[in-house]
Amino acid sequence: MALIDIHTHILYGVDDGAKDINDSMGLLDEEREQGVDQVILTPHYGPKFGHPDTEVLREKFEAIREKAYKYYPEIQLYLGSELYYQQGTVSDLKQGKALTMNGTRYVLVEFATSDAYSHIYRAVQDFVYAGYIPILAHVERYKAVFGHVDKIVELIETGAYIQINAESLIGGIFDKRASFCKKIMKEGLVHFLGTDCHDFRTRRPNMKPAAEVVRKKHADQILYENPRRMLEGKSI
Repeated sequence: MALIDIHTHILYGVDDGAKDINDSMGLLDEEREQGVDQVILTPHYGPKFGHPDTEVLREKFEAIREKAYKYYPEIQLYLGSELYYQQGTVSDLKQGKALTMNGTRYVLVEFATSDAYSHIYRAVQDFVYAGYIPILAHVERYKAVFGHVDKIVELIETGAYIQINAESLIGGIFDKRASFCKKIMKEGLVHFLGTDCHDFRTRRPNMKPAAEVVRKKHADQILYENPRRMLEGKSI
C-alpha cells in the first residue's frame, strides 16, 4: 500500500524549500522512489517566510501538478500550508488569506521551538473555537512539549492532532528525540507522519525508513487511514 506525505516544502519559490520547478520535480521523484503516491504541498505561511498570496500558491501548484502528471502520473498532489501561529492566523484563515489542508477544516500548525506550553495550548483552543482542526507539526521539536506525554495527551483532548517528522523517528536507541517519538507512537498519541522535506542536501524525503518503524505500531491509522480521512475532511 502506497504512502501519504502530509508535510512537505515541495512548492517552489515560496519558502526555504524547493527553489524552482526542477527542484520540485526532483523531490517528487524521490517521494515516488520512497513509495509515496499522495503528497500534500505545505509551504510556510508566517513571519519568517512571509504570507504568500493564495493565487500565487495555486498557480505554482497547478504548474507542478501539470508537469508531475506527465512524468509521475501515479502521484496525486494536494495543496495546504504550514501555518506559523501568531495573532491573526485564524483571522487570515477565515478571510481566505491562508490555506487549510486540501480545502478542509484541518490546518497544519507550527510554533517556535521555544514557545511556552500555554501559548501552544491557547493556539489549539483558538483554532478549535473557530471551527478548525489543528494538526501540530513536528511536535517533537517544541521544548515545552518534548518529553512530556501528559502535555501531548492534554493537547489531544483539547482538539489537536499530532504529526511527527520522519527524520525524528529514524534515530537509534540513544537518540532522545527518536525515543520520545517512539514512546508517544506506542501509546497511540501520534496521528500523522510527514517528511517535512525541503531539499536534497539536509532535509530530503525519507518516508520509507520511517514507515518501517511505524509499521510496528498503529501503522494503518498513521500511514493510511488518518491521512485519507483528513484529505477528505472526515473525522479521525
